[in-house]
Amino acid sequence: MNKRKLVVKTVAVVLALTPFLALTSNANAAGPVTLTFWSRPQGENGGIVKQLADAYNATHTDIQLKITIIPANDFVTKVATAYQSGEGPDLTSVDLIYVPFLASAGALEDLSSLVAGLSYKDKWDPAHVKLSMYNKKWYSLPFTGDASALFYNKDLFKKAGLDPNKGPASYQEVIDAAKKITALGGGNKGFYFSGACAGCQVFTFAPAIWASGGDMFGPIGEPKFTDPKVAAGLRYYNTMWKNGYVPEGAKTDDGKNFASMFYSGKVGMQVSGSFMIPELTTNHKDINFGIVPIPGPKKGQSSSFNGGDNIALLKGAAHPAEAREFLKWATNEGQKVLAQQKVLPTRMDIAKSDYVPQNPYYGVFYKAAEVGVAPWSTVYPAMVNDANGPWSRLITTTIFSGEIAKGVAAAQKTAEKIYKTAKK
Repeated sequence: MNKRKLVVKTVAVVLALTPFLALTSNANAAGPVTLTFWSRPQGENGGIVKQLADAYNATHTDIQLKITIIPANDFVTKVATAYQSGEGPDLTSVDLIYVPFLASAGALEDLSSLVAGLSYKDKWDPAHVKLSMYNKKWYSLPFTGDASALFYNKDLFKKAGLDPNKGPASYQEVIDAAKKITALGGGNKGFYFSGACAGCQVFTFAPAIWASGGDMFGPIGEPKFTDPKVAAGLRYYNTMWKNGYVPEGAKTDDGKNFASMFYSGKVGMQVSGSFMIPELTTNHKDINFGIVPIPGPKKGQSSSFNGGDNIALLKGAAHPAEAREFLKWATNEGQKVLAQQKVLPTRMDIAKSDYVPQNPYYGVFYKAAEVGVAPWSTVYPAMVNDANGPWSRLITTTIFSGEIAKGVAAAQKTAEKIYKTAKK
C-alpha cells in the first residue's frame, strides 16, 4: 500500500481516544524566513509552545516562528493530510509515541546528520531518545517532557493511621493504604484511575508493570502481553477494584474525570503527571498532597511513563535549513525557556539545573524521567488507542472482571495479528 495512503487510513484508529495530540498550518515566507510550526495544545491555549516561540522570535531577526495550535483529536488527521498533499508545516511537535509510526510511513525527515553534530546528544532522557529513532536513524529530537508519579492525599493518610510523610513503595503497600482509606467511610476511596481511557492507562498503570521488569512490548514493538509480570500488574489493580477500594465511576471514565476525584479530596492515591501540581497548588490549596515514584511489586522498584513531545521536520518542508537551525535552539537554549515555564525539559542536564530547584516535588519527576519508559511501536494507534484493540480490551477484560489469563491470551492473539499485518 502507498505510504501516504497508509497514514490516512490509519488515522481513524487514533481519533477516538488520543487526548494528547494536535497539528496544522500554512506556509508563509516574506522578509525574514517564517517557519511554520504545528503543535498540539500543550498548556492552556497552547501556552507552552507559544511562549517558546515568543522567546525565539524576540532574539532572532533572520528567522521567525509562526505557531498554529490545533485541537488534540485532529492532530493525526492534519499530519496525514499535510503529508499526502505536500502542504504541511516546516516543523511539528509530535507526541513522542507517534514518531515511530510517522517515521515508518515516510512522513518525517532524517535528522541523523544534525544530531551527530550536537555536543549534548547524550544529555537527553532515554525514553525520548528511543522514540526518536527508526531503523537506527533519528527522525525527531526530544522536546518537551513529563513523567508519571504517584500522588497521595496526606490528610487521608493521617486519618487512616498511615504515615503522611511516607508514600507507598510497593504494590502491597498501595493496596494496604487503599484499604485503610476506604475503611474511613464517608465516601472516601483508596485509589483512582480512568479505566475506559486507554491512553490514560498507559501513562498511569503501565509503569507498575515496567517497574517489575515486565513489558507489553519488545524492543521493536513485538507484543509480549503474555509476560507473567503483565498478569501480576493486572492482578494488583484487580485486587483494589474487586475489594471496593476504587470508585465505581472508574470503570466507565474515559478520561473526563481523570483528576477530578483526587481534587475532591475523597481519593487517597492516583497516578498522574507533573501537570497536576499547578492545579493543586493554585485551585485546590486545601489538599495536602505528597508525590512518590510509581512502585513495583517490591520496594526499591519504580518506573514512569515518559510523556511529552518530540520535535520533527516534516517531509516537503519549505525551509528545511532554517528549520534545522531552530531545532538546535529548541533543544538547547529553548530547554531553559521550557524549564522557566515549569515544563520538564528532555535535556536532563538542564532539568537538573533549571527545573528541579523550582519545587521540591520536581525532583521526583526528574528521577522518574531517568528511569521512565515509552512504548516503541510503529502500530501504536492500533495496539493501544483503538477501543477494540489489545491494550484497551486487556484493561476492561481483566481489571474489572478478574479473568486475567483469558484476557491476556486474547490480547496477545489480537496484538500478534496487528503486528504481523504491519510487518508485511
